[in-house]
Amino acid sequence: MKIFKLPLAGLLFCTAPLLAGCGTSDKPEAPVSLTWEMGTGNAEPGYYENSFVLKNISGAPLPRNWTIYYSQFPRNVKQVGNPAVKVEPVNGNFFKMYPTESFTPLAPGDSMRITFLCSYKIDRNSHAPEGTYWVATADGKESSPLPVTLNTLALPSPESLPGYPDATKIYESNLRLENVSALQQWDILPSVKKATPAEGAVVLDGKVALAYPDAYAVEARLLKEKLSALYGLEVVDKAPVTIALETLADKAKAVNDEYYDLVIDSDRVTISAATPHGVFNGTQTLLAMLKGKEAPYRLDAMSVEDYPDLLYRGQMIDIARNFITVDNLKKLVDVFASYKMNVLHFHFSDDEAWRLEIPGLEELTAVGSRRGHTTDESRCLYPCYDGGYDPDAATVGNGYYSREDFIGLLRYAAERHIRVIPEIESPGHARAAIVSMKARYNKYKDTDVEKAAEYLLSEPEDTSRYASVQYYTDNVINVAMPSTYRFMEKVIQELAAMYREAGVPLATVHLGGDEVARGVWLGSPKCQALMKEKGMTKPYDLAEHFITQMADIMQRNGLKFSGWQEVALGHTEEAHRQLRTQAAGVYCWNTVPGYDEVVYQIANNGYPVILCNVGNFYMDMAYNGHPDERGLDWGGYVDESVSFSMLPFSIYRSLRTDGAGNPVDLDAAEKGKTVLTAEGRKNILGVQGQLFAETIRSFNGVEYLLFPKIMGLAERGWNAYPAWEELRGAQEQQAFNKALALYYEKISDMEMPYWARNGINFRLPHPGLLVKDGKLYANVAIRGAEIRYTTDGSEPDAQSALWEAPIPCHAPVVKAKTFCQGKESLPITLKTE
Repeated sequence: MKIFKLPLAGLLFCTAPLLAGCGTSDKPEAPVSLTWEMGTGNAEPGYYENSFVLKNISGAPLPRNWTIYYSQFPRNVKQVGNPAVKVEPVNGNFFKMYPTESFTPLAPGDSMRITFLCSYKIDRNSHAPEGTYWVATADGKESSPLPVTLNTLALPSPESLPGYPDATKIYESNLRLENVSALQQWDILPSVKKATPAEGAVVLDGKVALAYPDAYAVEARLLKEKLSALYGLEVVDKAPVTIALETLADKAKAVNDEYYDLVIDSDRVTISAATPHGVFNGTQTLLAMLKGKEAPYRLDAMSVEDYPDLLYRGQMIDIARNFITVDNLKKLVDVFASYKMNVLHFHFSDDEAWRLEIPGLEELTAVGSRRGHTTDESRCLYPCYDGGYDPDAATVGNGYYSREDFIGLLRYAAERHIRVIPEIESPGHARAAIVSMKARYNKYKDTDVEKAAEYLLSEPEDTSRYASVQYYTDNVINVAMPSTYRFMEKVIQELAAMYREAGVPLATVHLGGDEVARGVWLGSPKCQALMKEKGMTKPYDLAEHFITQMADIMQRNGLKFSGWQEVALGHTEEAHRQLRTQAAGVYCWNTVPGYDEVVYQIANNGYPVILCNVGNFYMDMAYNGHPDERGLDWGGYVDESVSFSMLPFSIYRSLRTDGAGNPVDLDAAEKGKTVLTAEGRKNILGVQGQLFAETIRSFNGVEYLLFPKIMGLAERGWNAYPAWEELRGAQEQQAFNKALALYYEKISDMEMPYWARNGINFRLPHPGLLVKDGKLYANVAIRGAEIRYTTDGSEPDAQSALWEAPIPCHAPVVKAKTFCQGKESLPITLKTE
């Protein structure tokens, strides 16, 4: 979902007839190797040239009985003339190449170049082909797949690529962060609302006592675990210092359910709240104040009054494209909770996989959770993204959560006051479910036709021709089939049963609803019949029919529906009246220029809104345009300063630079645009980050894209009205710079050391570089970091020269890296000539 926007230059892709079956191999390698190389960037308008060099590494001539498959971000392929090897898409991001009649056997040790054109672009190395494997054919039968060694050459002249980070602009930007004062004890993330210093201090040394009523037993247990694991503090019955969890004496002080007071004096730390959630928030503040301190832990006396401005503060994790084990997801839940976030949006289904066991629909995981070599997808889905061809291998392409896994996750999250909102992607982005239900149909069609068709999501007679933004031609559920609604209700009821067993309330299920391709349903006899029966005049009426039917199904099951912004757009007034009352949240994501007004229009129209702004909160957007930064860029670049700058109630002023990094005229940004009304303002429920996983290949990569940029999300959800929001001009810029400097100071001094100690991966920013008057200047946003550099064109390492002060520099090129907490940044290059 929400992948980069590609020009669609075709509809159905051609697929050569293949034999059925998923396969694995015990052989080490194929008889060939491949080298991929980028060619001319604009060989034709909208197309770049690239090549595979195919080498025969076996001891025999290479015949004409093979196919090589690979994965890559979706794009059109164009070849001219009569190529000896043809390259074409299979589906979405899965491609193949195979010899044609003009192919002549390749002698041992010989190579051949396969050159072709692709649409869109490649400006980062992670978008190059990957996952290559070989399948030979003999007597009409396929051999087992064999891995093909792929050497991917780095993109040429990376410094000249559009979007490559400008070292001098980074230097100038970092100047805003200078001259910050030392952190105070209450300077944590997210920032507290009010802190009042007092006389005295408390010292936590070795042992502490913990007092609490039964109502806060869970919060007390979790606090005890953290005090021990993170700070070596043993909780005993009697100690010089007591931490007391109490019910707020004056409940009228509680601005909302998450309000808490924290008071530190000479022998006692008291956390008071009206709810367990409020108490939990107070314990997280106490733990955050201990970060960066050494035993014995001295805390100055003070009082804190604190609460969030927005009651929805979430993060979406896509486990469909990149599978994350339940233990790693629990690790994220624990970290999110420490920053007082309270929603995990569980994106478990998409085109590329279905990751949750649903009793009675075993094919969803037996087929839909596995990716591997197949010719008919009867036992697994096609490879994609990671390119793994073995459906049984322990890769990020394979895996699912059992019912017990998910119930355990629900309980784990609930203890930490995080709601888990599951998402069933529909009617688009549903290819994994569609293919799985086709497999179910084929399994039963000869023995029980009724059972076979019970949950079918596609119509065999449908001739619709379309391509999604990810180039899938078969990823949309047929909304005219009764079996579609049986399927959706079955899944919803099974989800509800898991929540009941976990003892966790379920209020809503997210239904997706986004990016349904044009052309869908036009060739469906059932859809055409439904349109005629209901007096529908256009295909969009079918989409409206689906969401209104689903809203009623949800209501019948005691739930409200949620969905991406499309579920609240383009409806008749009659449909709006129904959906407004049945919606739990409309997740507004598309805030690219030209679409940013939609967010406030939906809120003004009476829908509850979750702000998911792509330009600020899509964590899968790359940090910048460096070719080695993973991520996408269709919505811009997102780093920790961009997430911090988001303004929930002034979204037009939320992006301070354009795509080229140039300052935006904020005072002109909102002129002529939809104004958020007083009623609309009440409908802004919260904020959410998104981490779609097309470019991620490991849990390490998940953490890299989340930390530190998720800190801006946590801050803005808790503090939605920063001081600079009401200012203009130079005053506004000064106030923002001051707040940003403090924010980076917290990340540098408190969070990065904490992450490093606790095994949480994170990204370091590039240093800024400037050559002025023959001297090299350097700086970095992270305090306490080292900058190491070279002037001979080589890549810096931990032994390279340490920059400490301006030094004479007449080299034509300078390369530098940031080093901190055992990590290093990607290199940045400054050409001085």
